[in-house]
Amino acid sequence: MEKIIKQIKNHLTFIFFLLDIVLIIFASFSAFLLRFDYTIPSVRFTNFFAFTVLAVLTTPIIFYFFNLYKISWKYLTLTDFPTIAKGVGVSTLFLATVLYLFRNYPSFLGFPRSIIFLYGILLFFLVGALRFSKRIYWQLIRGRTGVLKPKDEFVLPLTSKTLKETKPQNILITGGAGYIGSVLSRQLLKQDYNVKIIDKLLFGKESIEDLQTHPNFQLIKGDILDTEIVKKALFDIDAVIHLAAIVGEPACVSKQDVALQTNYLGTVYLARLCKAFGIKRFIQASTCSTYGQQDNNKAVAESGRLYPVDFYGETKIYAERELIKLMDESFSPTILRFSTVYGLSPRMRFDLVVNALSKKAVKDKEIFIFGGNQWRPLIHVNDAVMVISLVLKSPFSKVGNQIFNAGANSENYLISRVGELVKESIPELKIKTINGIEDKRSYKVDFSKIEQTLNFRTEKKVRDGIIEIRDAIKQGRFSNPEDKIYYNHLV
Repeated sequence: MEKIIKQIKNHLTFIFFLLDIVLIIFASFSAFLLRFDYTIPSVRFTNFFAFTVLAVLTTPIIFYFFNLYKISWKYLTLTDFPTIAKGVGVSTLFLATVLYLFRNYPSFLGFPRSIIFLYGILLFFLVGALRFSKRIYWQLIRGRTGVLKPKDEFVLPLTSKTLKETKPQNILITGGAGYIGSVLSRQLLKQDYNVKIIDKLLFGKESIEDLQTHPNFQLIKGDILDTEIVKKALFDIDAVIHLAAIVGEPACVSKQDVALQTNYLGTVYLARLCKAFGIKRFIQASTCSTYGQQDNNKAVAESGRLYPVDFYGETKIYAERELIKLMDESFSPTILRFSTVYGLSPRMRFDLVVNALSKKAVKDKEIFIFGGNQWRPLIHVNDAVMVISLVLKSPFSKVGNQIFNAGANSENYLISRVGELVKESIPELKIKTINGIEDKRSYKVDFSKIEQTLNFRTEKKVRDGIIEIRDAIKQGRFSNPEDKIYYNHLV
């Protein structure tokens, strides 16, 4: 059976190709039935067979050029429906054109034009339903709240000391070897927490290599989508800090199915398990990218409109919505919408705006600013870690079932201003502004809530991050800053 499943996974494109042919035949047959009141006249059999053969021979080819076989087995989103509509629309238009050009051909004589219209509508719904089937599978079957089955041998207690206001001691960090996680793990160990991390180690384990000899540290290599590994990782855990994600628009777009399963489904699985096991304290790392495109003259608060213009922001919104549904007295997650992070980390990234501009300025003495009028809230990785630590220590009465923008009002910057700050630290730098190619994301964020509720204040400013990155590169701490290991989308 395992070999059969493996073969199916290795030939998904071919399987969906065959299924599409079945759907094309079914759509054609149904269109004729509807047109002729569920009984196809014998004189129209020739029309039916000729049309069906033509559709089968041409439609899959057109679908291929519209990349429909790249989204066939992934978790479909609304952003994919326009692609499906285009593929079906062009294939239907092509058939209509052929029928018109060859209308005097014996097989197409008297062909009812309404059939083409019916066929197009039916095919769109059938093809969409096929590709939507995996979403139904994940949500209704794999994603059910009843995560524990009777046959499960490993069962955790359904109550936990974290249901009380006691200080959590045993912490699980998903994505603990990542950009924020590797800094956070060190900080929590210094604060005498017991730290367990679960990470796929997609970027290696160098970022936490030195921690493995620490008596209060434990590493579990695994995927948060593997519920068996996650259930075992949750044993004796008081609080979960959920950082694991496919982060950044380029990385998410390059593997949309993986990004959506990780960022959305992974969060749902983990949260439901935590709720079932009585782990009340859950900190979710979200992003200010969920605001996407806002009125630049007004800072948006947590209650403001969510208007993502990138796929990464979409996946985080999906996760937030599911967490909100799970919120109650027994499960009180805190959602942190982080500003764009920057600064040095054991798992360094040079694909973040401040880090990228600083690196390029040092290496090339030239940077490009695309547009420059976009707003971005920015936060140093150390300050991001400080936010998490502060939430971890705070009572549920302040942070439970809450959403906080994580950053500072003074740290909203125009991208052009970031470029100017880089030049101030690297005077020999040349800045080239390219107009007409603007990133649509632009959001100025209001951080009053976290400042007033938790008295949070950032300690670092963008200039500090630029200087530390500049010095680190000049000192040779990175042998090759262009190595793909520093760029999420390349790995």
